[in-house]
Amino acid sequence: MTKDRFFSIATLAIVLNSLLIGSAFAGFGFGSDAVGKSGLDFAKGYDVNTVTTVTGRVASSPQTGEKEHIFVDVRAGGEIISLNLGPKSFWEKKEIPLHPNDDITAKGSKAQGKDGKTYLMVQKLTNKTTGSQAALRNDQGRAAWSGWNSGGMMQGGGMMRGGGGMMRR
Repeated sequence: MTKDRFFSIATLAIVLNSLLIGSAFAGFGFGSDAVGKSGLDFAKGYDVNTVTTVTGRVASSPQTGEKEHIFVDVRAGGEIISLNLGPKSFWEKKEIPLHPNDDITAKGSKAQGKDGKTYLMVQKLTNKTTGSQAALRNDQGRAAWSGWNSGGMMQGGGMMRGGGGMMRR
């Protein structure tokens, strides 16, 4: 094996290895344009390896943040966790009121943002004060607003809607 070929193979191995390592960070979108000041990709960054349940008290009213997603801060234990509830258009349809001092339980993927905040990309949310519940993602973390149902299947026929237009003449 020539010296140049050895260095080419070694360089390729290093690059591929760094890509694999880079995708292991929870919530960080590799090459995504959906990343904001938090450094997290709230659309595709759900990591099933970081799923946890948070129980606490709502500390702020829901607010529009990065990429028009809705966030609400929750005091859980001694920390503030910012819950990502999905895009504003999706959240408004859920009609689940959240008010300061409501007691909630949220299950989702926990991640530390580059801005120093702790985030939870919510999968399931229960407002224990009002009894309201919402499923925002399925067990694999696929967002309900992206067209996936709780079983991991596309809703409404997915890309085959209309009989698969590519087959028409």
